[in-house]
Amino acid sequence: MLTTDNGYIIELNEAFTMMQLKNDFSLLNRLLTKPWIPPSNYNYPKIEQSGKRRSVYQHSWLVRYSWLSYSKMHQGIYCRYCVLFSRKGENQSLGQLINKSLRSLKDATEYLSNHNECNYHKLSVSQATECVSRYAHTNSDVNILLNNINEQQQNENRRILASIIKCTLFLSRQNIAFRGNDENGFLDDNNTNPGNFKSLVLFAADAGDQALQKHLNHHQKNATYLSWQTQNELVKICAMLIKNKLLNEVISTEKFYAIIADETADISALSDTTAAGIAKAITTFIQASGLKIEKIRSQGYDGANVVAGRLGGVQKLIRDIVPRANYVHCSNHSLDLVLAVACKLQQIKFFFGLIKSTTSFINGSPKRKSMLAKAIESNNNETKRRHLVKLCETRWVDKYTSIIVFKQVFFGVIIGLDYLVESGDSEISGLARSYGKALTDIDFVIPLIVVNRVFSELIYDDNQVNELYNEFTKFIELNEIGNCLSRTASRRYESVKDYFIDVYRTFITTTIEELGRRFNEHQKLAMSIANLIPFYIVNTEFSNVSSLFQHYKDDLQTDNPNIHKAEFDTWKYYVLQMKENERPSIIVETLKIMQPVKSFYPNIYILLQIYALIPVSVAGAERSFSVLKLIKTKLRNRTGDERLSDLAVINIHKNIAEELNISCFNSYFLFL
Repeated sequence: MLTTDNGYIIELNEAFTMMQLKNDFSLLNRLLTKPWIPPSNYNYPKIEQSGKRRSVYQHSWLVRYSWLSYSKMHQGIYCRYCVLFSRKGENQSLGQLINKSLRSLKDATEYLSNHNECNYHKLSVSQATECVSRYAHTNSDVNILLNNINEQQQNENRRILASIIKCTLFLSRQNIAFRGNDENGFLDDNNTNPGNFKSLVLFAADAGDQALQKHLNHHQKNATYLSWQTQNELVKICAMLIKNKLLNEVISTEKFYAIIADETADISALSDTTAAGIAKAITTFIQASGLKIEKIRSQGYDGANVVAGRLGGVQKLIRDIVPRANYVHCSNHSLDLVLAVACKLQQIKFFFGLIKSTTSFINGSPKRKSMLAKAIESNNNETKRRHLVKLCETRWVDKYTSIIVFKQVFFGVIIGLDYLVESGDSEISGLARSYGKALTDIDFVIPLIVVNRVFSELIYDDNQVNELYNEFTKFIELNEIGNCLSRTASRRYESVKDYFIDVYRTFITTTIEELGRRFNEHQKLAMSIANLIPFYIVNTEFSNVSSLFQHYKDDLQTDNPNIHKAEFDTWKYYVLQMKENERPSIIVETLKIMQPVKSFYPNIYILLQIYALIPVSVAGAERSFSVLKLIKTKLRNRTGDERLSDLAVINIHKNIAEELNISCFNSYFLFL
């Protein structure tokens, strides 16, 4: 009798492991199928309860719960399935009915009913049932049997986890906060807000996800997979899978690559902008990603001293490690710096300031914007523009667009300002009169014509001066502006044409000189690879590009100058055989036509690949700033750097996140 008493098993648990017991398949089967059952007239021990002596056990319980067994040794009841199969050591509380007998009649019925619904109890019942059903097969190993049952449970866990992963990806892609500052509420607590993540999980379960619904109804409190630690781990795994996919091509093919970086302040207003700190962050990321740092061929940053410094900037620290990692100053920033110098000319400075303030004045009110649109339409203007474009301080193209649009709708702006002078209040009327008078002054109109042309063609030509002056005279006649010098200008110039030519010559000369100065020698050297592109090579000699082959000789298949020249001549001859309109002028098209014949021109192909890596600007890095502002809002300003980076990766690469195979998470997720 004692060998089938559950109390006996509890006592033995200290003497030998449960695994040893499970290896004794016959004893295990007897415990499951032939437990000791007290006879119906058995005299159960009595305990004092509510002033009365009551029996510790009711025989009717055995009929209702077939898994119950009475232990004569411990004078209480156990769940024999959980005694044998419950998972000990997994941070789950195993108390009465498992580690110790139940001997109290108070709330016993409710306690037994709750135990019957527990997940770990159901798993134990499943394992016990499987053991009994296979006992007749003497060749069956109990460990294999239990492994099969564990595998079934793992598959169920994977289905649950797949649903939770989908919720994680949805919130990450849509930039929705997972939780608030306090997430102590439970899913079944109607008095608390469990946060977006838990609410979305509940919504998915209510929408028909049966595996998730079952999990939420019967989960163990320590295995919900809904904690903030699990959320962070899933976000981290997702970002890692995306980065692995992006980096795999570079790592597997050992290609060259470029790095671009820019900085911005987030809502927490913290920063670490030392050159050593930034360089260390870049190199640490490269090494952690599995990339070879010696394969860097270009660096793209703005012109800040901390990154561009010749002696201790980030670019210098990187080049100390990789000498051929040429630094390229962001072209957008270079052009802005060029313009900043050119704008030191008083007339140009006044011109840009007036465009900016006039645009802000009109766009600052929906009523004034509507008034301008009507004024443009009433003028039968051919342009489709109906609003002024804000003059951007940091983008050359946007600045150029703003000037073009202002010139196109100039007459509509004047009409609109005249209307405001007549109908506006005292403040608006005064401002409109001031702007209107300044815009119709020759000191503004000359720069408007000059800057518009210089932005499109940076070439000084005497013939163009006359052509541009004619355009200027037509413009002032069309807009009814007086063709006479202002009092200040008349002190320096004899005629309007002299004034016009001086502004044009000064502005374009300064701009061209600054452009030449802003592009460093390494940038010029790298950019000269463009001479190998078919459209340009027809007018290029080997002497113009020989320094390229010398600079990148360690990247080429050979450092022999004679072979380089022979390959250049062969490539040039190949291009000359093409029709003139079929010769590519951009690097992407050039690499496409070279793909079938790259084995004939291996060194030139390598140089063109390096050229394709030269960062034109750091705009690619800047695009992530908008994502940063959406993720790290005032409601989420405690987000750490690692989590912030992972969320940004998922949001920026939404297309890859949508294509992720959920099964890929299994090999990374610690719970499986």
